[in-house]
Amino acid sequence: MRLLTVSLSLLALMPVATASAADLPMKAPPMPAAAVYNWTGFYVGGEFGGGWATEQVTVVTNNPGAAFPPGTVLNPVHDNGPLGGAYAGYNYQISQFVVGIDGDYTWANLTGHATDISVVNGDIASESNSIGWIATVTGRIGYAVNNVLLFAKGGGAWAGFSATSVTNTPGGAFVARTTSSETRNGWTVGGGVEWGFAPHWSAKLEYDYVKFATANFSINEINAAGVVSSPLRSATSSLSMVKAGIAYRF
Repeated sequence: MRLLTVSLSLLALMPVATASAADLPMKAPPMPAAAVYNWTGFYVGGEFGGGWATEQVTVVTNNPGAAFPPGTVLNPVHDNGPLGGAYAGYNYQISQFVVGIDGDYTWANLTGHATDISVVNGDIASESNSIGWIATVTGRIGYAVNNVLLFAKGGGAWAGFSATSVTNTPGGAFVARTTSSETRNGWTVGGGVEWGFAPHWSAKLEYDYVKFATANFSINEINAAGVVSSPLRSATSSLSMVKAGIAYRF
């Protein structure tokens, strides 16, 4: 009889216990962890921007009686203009550090002009320079804060230089015309920031400085009498670029 009484008492208490449990506050489910951007992999993209360069030419050899004898240092030419091209590379991420290799080929339209007046006879030479393309191959190292990457780069650089020059007497009579075209090589350093705005897409903004090795080259010259010659020139040059780009990451 006592066992029956206890059983009935427990059954009577069950709805109360169930209701009390239902009134307890529920724990919120844990928030999912924020996705970490992965910089490892190949990428290819397009870039555009602007550049400015300085070139200083020295006369190495010249024809006898020329207005600008050997040793003449011509006025510097300052080139500037737009550029744009393609780039590609590979990154490997170790914790927050990113290492990789990057290469680009940029079509450029950097142009500049300078005028020199001969101290020998007063002849006036008007020169026009241009840089038509630039290529670099660099190593990169960076520090990633999730989808933002700060990076530095350094390596080799090449560019296509060309120039024309027309020399006239002070009275305007034609004296000579020269043309030249050559590839120059050097080294480059730079840096910037890259933003991964989607799982497979990133945008960058960077600055690059290029210092070219001293270039020794010949020019093609034709004078008023129709005589063709190939005097030698020496040139030092440097280049700065600011570029923005968007890449697809595989």
